[in-house]
Amino acid sequence: IILNCQTSNAFEKNDLATLKIKKFFKNFTSLDANFIQVSPSGNVSNGKIYLDLPGKLRIDYENPKNLLITCQGFWIVIQDRDTKTTNQIPVKSSPFGVLLENKSLLNNENIKTEFSIKAGIVSLKINGQYNNKQGSLVLEFSENPFSLKKWIIQDSLGENTTVLIQNAKYNNKLSHLLFFPDNFPE
Repeated sequence: IILNCQTSNAFEKNDLATLKIKKFFKNFTSLDANFIQVSPSGNVSNGKIYLDLPGKLRIDYENPKNLLITCQGFWIVIQDRDTKTTNQIPVKSSPFGVLLENKSLLNNENIKTEFSIKAGIVSLKINGQYNNKQGSLVLEFSENPFSLKKWIIQDSLGENTTVLIQNAKYNNKLSHLLFFPDNFPE
């Protein structure tokens, strides 16, 4: 009987976590936060991140890189401000694209999701069903209060980049100008 209670309790906890994740994404329209990023090699950088869903992203690195990553829907634009170079990749080829493209992550048949709850942390792993080569995105939430604390991008080689979110402000109106790439003179 004790085993059944524990199993039942685990299912209730999973159902509650699913409801909290659904509620979070139903209400999630924008994010303005500081971040600390740890690369697979252990290098640390920081900056500001802005998300305006669906489709808009700005990651503005401060230290030690001078990079700007922007997205307004179809392309992720990566700019090196020191060398004045710009590269573009399709949103669909990025694990982060899953979040940018569709707010209904848990009800999307093109996306595989799985989650776990451990020590007050709810982890949601997201994979594109039709393109496993793009890697995965793991979102980690604190359970109480329920809020996004970090994400981990795992590339197609299994390397993890961890991004810790700090001083997050949710659902504020963000200027559309934030999501334009820098205009480098020719």
